[in-house]
Parts: sequence; C-alpha cells; structure tokens
Amino acid sequence: MRDAADNAAHSRRLRQPVNRRLKSGDVDILKPDKKEQILAKATELFFARGVADVSMDDIAAAVPVAKMTIYNHFQSKDRLVGAVMERYVREQHDIMNRKIEESPDTLSALVSILDYRSIPVVPERFIRESLELYPHITAELLDYYRVHMHDQLRDLIVRGQEEGVIRRELSPHILMVYMQGIAEFFARPDVLAQFHDLRFLGEQFRTMFLFGIAAPKGE
Repeated sequence: MRDAADNAAHSRRLRQPVNRRLKSGDVDILKPDKKEQILAKATELFFARGVADVSMDDIAAAVPVAKMTIYNHFQSKDRLVGAVMERYVREQHDIMNRKIEESPDTLSALVSILDYRSIPVVPERFIRESLELYPHITAELLDYYRVHMHDQLRDLIVRGQEEGVIRRELSPHILMVYMQGIAEFFARPDVLAQFHDLRFLGEQFRTMFLFGIAAPKGE
C-alpha cells in the first residue's frame, strides 16, 4: 500500500497533462500538442494554397484555435513560415543520416541522398513564394546547412576517396564550396524564376555532380 508521500506524488502526477506523463517508450494515442497542431495545419494550408493566400485567420479557423494562440506560439506569420521550412530541412537531414547508415558504400549514400524522389514533396509554389517573400528565413536555413550538414557531407566525400569510389584529385573543401554556392545561387528568386520545373533542375544537377566526382571503374 502507498504511504502518504507516495499518494501525494501519485496525485501530482495525475494532475499533470496526460501527454506529459507519457514516457518516450509508450504508445502515442494522444493528439499532438497545440503548437504541433498549428504547425501541421499551417503546413497543409501553405502547401495547398501558397504562403501569400493563407492568413493567420485561415490557420486559426482550420485548427481550430484562437488566433492569439498562434501568436503566442509563433509571434508572427514570418516565424510560422520559418517553422514550416525548418521542419522540412530537419526532415531532409534525418533522411540523409538514415541513408548514410543504410548505404553499403559512400557513393551509394551520395546517390541516395541526392535522389529527389526520396525527399518529402514540397509544392513549387510554396518554395518560390517563400524564397521571394522571406529571404531572411532562407538565409537562416542556409546557415543551418553550413552548421549541421556541411562538415558531414565533406567527411562523406573524404571517406569515398579513401574507398576509391570518389576521385582522389578533387578537393573536398572546394566541392563543398561549390555545393554551397549552388544552393545560395538557386535560393535567389530571380534565378529560380528562369526555371519552370524545379524537380527536373534538381535531377540535372544531381547527375552532373555525381558523374563529376565518381572515380572511373578500376581506378
């Protein structure tokens, strides 16, 4: 039987929100918290209608939640758009890490990482409007890439050179500068406006990059 201290602790625990009492190993049978609901619904609306055509009132009605609750969590529409974009980039990073672990060799890992078909689909309208309307958010995401993914990819290229699947005469540092420059160049709305099919554009650069770094067979 419980003593008084145990009973008090048990009562405090029961008064906590249920989602706080669940441990990481428990089955998730609960709805996501309000912030996650807002983020999920905003993502759905932004992807379906574009950023410019979706208001905070639209998101509040869709959740549903009071508009002030959205501002309490995200402060502004800019912050909310940024949260949607950041989640996408983090999902890409998680996919990249998984593919590195699952691939039999480095070149296979790079081929898989750069395969656009395995990347979460983001509508072109959302991408174009976000780059045009929120360039400061784009800059923050490029910083995330430099801080969290740049060195990881460089180390992957070095490992591929040691395995003999990536050309040894190439400088890993210069390759990363090249990749960063490409990302920053195509993050410019005026440049992106010249291309009508972003998937095809990505596939072309993927092919050129991989053919450029792969070591000839038998080298």
